[in-house]
Amino acid sequence: MQDVDSDATLSQYRIVVEVYVVGTLCALGIAGNLLSIIVLGRDRTIRRTTGFLLQMLAVADAVYLVACIFYQTLNCIVKWTDWLPSVVRRRWPYVEVYAWPMASLAQTATVWLVVVLTVDRYIAICRPLHAAHYSTMSRVRKAVAAVWIFAAVYNLPRFFERVVGVVGVDVSANSTSPTVTSSPDLVQITSPETIVDSPRVVVQRTAMRADAAYVLVYKTCLFFVVRFLIPFAALAFFNQRLIRAMRASSRIRQHSLSYVGGGGGSGGKERQHTRILVVVVVVFVICELPDLFLRAWLALHQYAPTHVAFPRSRLLYVNVASNLLLTVNSCINFVIYCFMGRRFRLILLRTIGCGGEEPPTTHRVQSRRHRTLLSGNRHRSPRRRQTF
Repeated sequence: MQDVDSDATLSQYRIVVEVYVVGTLCALGIAGNLLSIIVLGRDRTIRRTTGFLLQMLAVADAVYLVACIFYQTLNCIVKWTDWLPSVVRRRWPYVEVYAWPMASLAQTATVWLVVVLTVDRYIAICRPLHAAHYSTMSRVRKAVAAVWIFAAVYNLPRFFERVVGVVGVDVSANSTSPTVTSSPDLVQITSPETIVDSPRVVVQRTAMRADAAYVLVYKTCLFFVVRFLIPFAALAFFNQRLIRAMRASSRIRQHSLSYVGGGGGSGGKERQHTRILVVVVVVFVICELPDLFLRAWLALHQYAPTHVAFPRSRLLYVNVASNLLLTVNSCINFVIYCFMGRRFRLILLRTIGCGGEEPPTTHRVQSRRHRTLLSGNRHRSPRRRQTF
């Protein structure tokens, strides 16, 4: 009876989180990422390579959110409710078998696009003399293409981990659920209240997915190297350099203002763009870590079950929450841009037809500062002639 109550609680929890919360986040996140692509394309003050990489990151996030609608929201509806027609539920395995691999592909691309974006900002801020050679649009486009190709190759085995098969169903007179007459690894597709008196389509693990060597090498070791160790080490290295460079720049700027006065300009915009990137990276790491910890816990339990406990019923709830954080990570960048980027907000308001003042361009800001400096020089010039 306790197991039944636990399953009922888990099903309600998953419906609330994966259908209502994740479904809403996916809809808003896709719209936000599309708006980000449009607004970033209209911002003429942002560095071209930075704007392009932020657009490509928004594309990867949008692809991941579309995949989330299938492998989280719709999958939960099919598995835990009877809201959809029976014909949709019977054909759902043909969609389910590709939903998670596509989500994993988009997530891999997101991770490495964040790394490429961080490297680009590092070159622009910490190695400005090399920016003209290394941080060019042609090189950035090649880097983005390489990321997507690498993500596709790395996730290719996931498309062959599960297949769609047909199993028979035995139904007794008092039966309340179908009895699968095949492998226990099969995933139940129909809801518990549905009684099917004919063969049905289910998703089944392949022999490759069940192979212990494959799980150890690809699912465990390669995952932590490709999705965690290398990218997170690179993000830690480049971001601490960026933070140090921003602090040094702020000290120099404050020292200069005490003598010259004025400020802002393109240097201020570069610092603002770098701050936004640092916040994006910090939020990205926070949202990714729970999923990585959960996978590490599962791996340790699998290879040292006597030393690492594995409360499966509790970790199922943690798994749903960690997947929710991955969805939040793909939605949150638009919110960060709106809160931290004044020009982004102005262009966004004009894009959606809400008016607002026209955002100043770099040329107009520099012209205004140039006129101000000339005016100041005219006022100071008589004093210099008297000194001599």
